[in-house]
Amino acid sequence: MTKIGEPAAAQGLMEVGGDSLRMLAADDFPAIQKLRETAPPEIFDLPGTSGEFAGFFEGLMRKPWSMPMLCCQAAEPVGACLMTVGQLKNLNAYLVAVFDEPVSAVGALALYIRHCFWSFPLHRIYTQLAMTQAVKPHIDLLLRAGFKLEGTLVGHISSADGPLDAVVVAILRDEFEGWCLENRPELSLT
Repeated sequence: MTKIGEPAAAQGLMEVGGDSLRMLAADDFPAIQKLRETAPPEIFDLPGTSGEFAGFFEGLMRKPWSMPMLCCQAAEPVGACLMTVGQLKNLNAYLVAVFDEPVSAVGALALYIRHCFWSFPLHRIYTQLAMTQAVKPHIDLLLRAGFKLEGTLVGHISSADGPLDAVVVAILRDEFEGWCLENRPELSLT
C-alpha cells in the first residue's frame, strides 16, 4: 500500500470520455468488415471473409504482446489496433492502426497507445505507411497523437502500380508522456 505523497503506479484505463478499448473477439468480423470497406487497403490487408478472419484471429492470439483491440467511440467500433514485436529484447513494437474516420480518432488511438505502454515495458512504438493521398489522414492522425517522423523508405512497399515510398513514424515512451502532459493529462502514465 502506498502512503500519501509516495509515487504510485498509474491505473489501467480502458475508457476515457467517449473513447474506449476492448479486446478483439472471435465474433468481431462485422466490425473488421466495416473497417475493410472504409479504410485504405494500403494500411493493412484486413481479412475479407469470416473464414479469413477466424484464421487471422487465431494467429493473433498466438503472438506475444499483439494486443488486438477494437477502438470505440460511444461504444461503437471506429477502429482496430494491434502490435507485432519482432524481438522482445528490443522493446520496439510495430503498430497497425486502422480507423474509419482518422480525423476524429486521436482520443481512441492515444488511449490504445497508452494501454500499450502501460501493459508492456515498451521503449518505442512505430509503423510504416505508404505515402499516398488515401493514407495521408492516417499519417496525420499518428502525428496528432504525438508520433514523430523518422524518415522515408524509398520504394519500400509493393503495389499493383509499382513500388511506393513508406513514411516511418514512431513514438518513444517519454515522448508519449510529454504529449499526454501537454494534450491529454488524463492519459499520463505518471
